[in-house]
Amino acid sequence: MNNPVYGYLFLKVILVWLLLSLAGFFWGNGFASMMTPFYEYVTEAASTDYVAAISIEERQENSIVLAATATRAKLITPSRSLPAGTTISSDISVLHTLVPLVIFLTIIISWPMKSLKQLSLIVLLALPSIFCISAITAPIQLLGLLDMGFQNAAQQAGFVREESFALKWMVLTEGGGRWLIPALFGLACGAISESLTKK
Repeated sequence: MNNPVYGYLFLKVILVWLLLSLAGFFWGNGFASMMTPFYEYVTEAASTDYVAAISIEERQENSIVLAATATRAKLITPSRSLPAGTTISSDISVLHTLVPLVIFLTIIISWPMKSLKQLSLIVLLALPSIFCISAITAPIQLLGLLDMGFQNAAQQAGFVREESFALKWMVLTEGGGRWLIPALFGLACGAISESLTKK
């Protein structure tokens, strides 16, 4: 008896996901450019070892590029370090960065709304969630990629270097967390809005 309802919801999810994916393809660079000051703030808050400058570079695959200038000498191996003032870089694909937000917004937009009050509440919950999801994905991944370069250099020299939090978090998100985190945020926003608007 509920099959038509579930069928409609499934089609709605697919349509919303498709429209958001197209929006990301055409306007992803603009959104990423708008977020670069926030990305820089989070990057510097997550690691005091660098001064961050983040930009969008239009390549064959448009990228978010971090230029990180070391604020102090950074040890790579006992006999080798990155001098203070040296700038190193890492980059990630803009489209790859937008995937968590597409997942999150697909859940939010597709959530069955029962009242205007619920709609208003879920929008209020979604706005800070977008910044939370953005903070724990793109900037940390950029830092993780920097540290991966240090790990590779240390490994080639036969030195075991402790992994940073950023690198561990990047591995976790790339192992499935990138999809799970926005899904949990989306489900939480929907469930909270529904719970608070029940009579």
